[in-house]
Amino acid sequence: MATELRARGLALLKPCIRKLVGFLSHQDAILRGEAARALGRLGDPEAVIPLIEALKREKQDEQLPLALAEMGQLSALEPLLNAFSEAEREGRPNIALALGSYPDSRVVTALIKALSDPDPNVRFNAIASLGKLRDPVAVSPLISCLNELNEWIFLNIVDSLAKIGDHKASGPLSNLYLKETGERKRSAIISALGRIRDPSTLNLILKALRDPDDRVKANSIEALTRFRLARDKLISYIQPFVRHPNHRVRGNAIITIYEAGGFDPESVFGSMQNDPDKWIRATLGHVLSVIDYSESMPLIIELLKDEDGDVRKNASKAISQRAGEAQTELLLNLLKDTTPFVRQQAVQTLGKIRARASISYLSGMFTSERNFKIRSSIISSLGSIGDPEAMSILKLALRDRDSRVRANAVEAIEKIWGSESISLLKELLNDLDNRVKANSVKALFKMGEVSVVKMLQEMLADSEIPTRISAAFVIGQIGLMLREIEKSPVYMTLKSALGNFDESQKIGTKSPRSEEEDSQDVSIYPKNKETFRKIFLDHFQAERYKDSLEAAKAFFKRYPKDIAACLFLGNLNFQLSRFEEAVYYFKLAIELDPFSLQAFANLGIACYRLGRTQEAIHFFKQAIKIQPDLFSVHFNLANLLLKEEKLEEAIKHYEEGIKFGEAPARIRANLGFAYQKCGMYEQAILQYETAIEKDPRDAGVYYNWGLILLRQGKKEEAKRVLSRAIRSVPPGAAGLKAIKELLERSENSGKE
Repeated sequence: MATELRARGLALLKPCIRKLVGFLSHQDAILRGEAARALGRLGDPEAVIPLIEALKREKQDEQLPLALAEMGQLSALEPLLNAFSEAEREGRPNIALALGSYPDSRVVTALIKALSDPDPNVRFNAIASLGKLRDPVAVSPLISCLNELNEWIFLNIVDSLAKIGDHKASGPLSNLYLKETGERKRSAIISALGRIRDPSTLNLILKALRDPDDRVKANSIEALTRFRLARDKLISYIQPFVRHPNHRVRGNAIITIYEAGGFDPESVFGSMQNDPDKWIRATLGHVLSVIDYSESMPLIIELLKDEDGDVRKNASKAISQRAGEAQTELLLNLLKDTTPFVRQQAVQTLGKIRARASISYLSGMFTSERNFKIRSSIISSLGSIGDPEAMSILKLALRDRDSRVRANAVEAIEKIWGSESISLLKELLNDLDNRVKANSVKALFKMGEVSVVKMLQEMLADSEIPTRISAAFVIGQIGLMLREIEKSPVYMTLKSALGNFDESQKIGTKSPRSEEEDSQDVSIYPKNKETFRKIFLDHFQAERYKDSLEAAKAFFKRYPKDIAACLFLGNLNFQLSRFEEAVYYFKLAIELDPFSLQAFANLGIACYRLGRTQEAIHFFKQAIKIQPDLFSVHFNLANLLLKEEKLEEAIKHYEEGIKFGEAPARIRANLGFAYQKCGMYEQAILQYETAIEKDPRDAGVYYNWGLILLRQGKKEEAKRVLSRAIRSVPPGAAGLKAIKELLERSENSGKE
């Protein structure tokens, strides 16, 4: 029956599937990738050959081999192997990763051969795939690669040997541990030996308990728990580490002995709670989130009052695991915490325990909270609580500027109202935002309204690429539904709808409308170009953004070469947080004017907002090529390069930007940090001094400045800087506690 229902679903979606197949040759890489991902999730056998043809054509597209892997169609194996042997260097890593989904001796042979590939990315992915396949044939070839100089590839080899779990790897790994000087490698080897669980390595793991590196000790404790030792023997080995000064070693020891039933936690937990080392206190929070200790709640509550954000963070994780309705008031108090992670954990936990009393608090918080992750979590939690009282704020969230909030609001409304939300969700099918529309389609389909497939066809035929991308994403989500339709009770209504579906109804078999038919009726607008332009500009000035957007799109359809209108559409979509749409129009603007400075600069910002860092860096660099004196673009580019740890290049662009414009305090602080990471301490101090002149409240600058001075042995100067920080930084500010701790350590020892 499962096969039949899925086949009915695929038949229903057939026009959409054919459209997605057509997108595999589209020039837009994002649309092409989303179409491939959707086809992989749908698993329609008819899509195998087109995907393979696309793979031969687009050998550098990562989604194509991954889609074939997700489909799991054996008919794709031979072409994948051929593509792996024929592909250019850029395409081989992704195919190597995709092959890990095919348990076949030919795949193992090809991946073993790839272990000697000159490209480290191919080697890394081939190793990962061999670990995923867990074929013992790969053990000896992987062992022969343990002399790999690239540390990350070495660690991947060790991890894959652990996944395979063959005892043949025990001897070579044990010998390597005895010779290895690198702490990270030694700790990884011990962890792998624990997972392989060869009795002959037990003595080595016991020896590793005395390793000089704490990470190795901590991994040794974890490894011992896998050997199923007698309770008394295990406790005797681990007991000495219960009060170890390293927080990770201590935490692993406590968890191990507690679960073995040989530990009285009261005295140890009390000392950890009051330990001056914040990481010991934070470890207590971690331990309480893992073990089932009946008296944990009072300890968690005390940790939540800790001054340090990391301690409160772990305590909030613990309370999310242990909290029930009785802790509602405590969780409500955490909504005011200064640490965003703690607030988010409290929000999510209130949703998890379905605390109806929190609805008004969460609704009020939604209107004042600025952190988009927390705002999205609020909407999700209100949906999980499932009370109609939240509907007013959820309807408001449907018009939120953040697309993630809007998407969560659709899902929350569906959870609360169920089938009663159908009429509201159908109204949203006409929403201006393509994500809201797409999420509404997904929700309606889940509730058995299979006729919404027509809307997906229309979205796939839309002239705007972002709308097509949203539709492709939803079709992929529907593909996942069809895979789970018999396993999950949430799909009962959909099962019934598909069971009653008669292919003769031919839902969605109507030919997609042409772009000309789908386009807006521009005849309702003035024929004079500048009068027409004034309409969307006037709407914008009056803050009627939806009207402005519709009129501007109509204008651009009539005048597709108008660069000003194209840039306006990019900027307006950006202002409305529709970043993918903004990227689309800014790229069109570059096609119209390859030297459009505004388009390149704004493209960089939009791509950054979408998390596409490398694209953002590329577009910022293009803007600078056109006009090298753009200090703001230099600063934006430098900030991204700093995050990517490209320190020298970041410093270059910070310095270039400062030549052309005034650098705010945050830029000076970032430049100082880049200098500091490069060991250029005097230059770093100069930047920190300038940053503090501009903003004397920045705790991070004081801390880094003081750290440099202590490392230079300038104890008194460091004390003056840190003391000034305590006077200048606002009470309760993030980082103030760390400054006080650094000052205290400098006074006690003079060493850092």
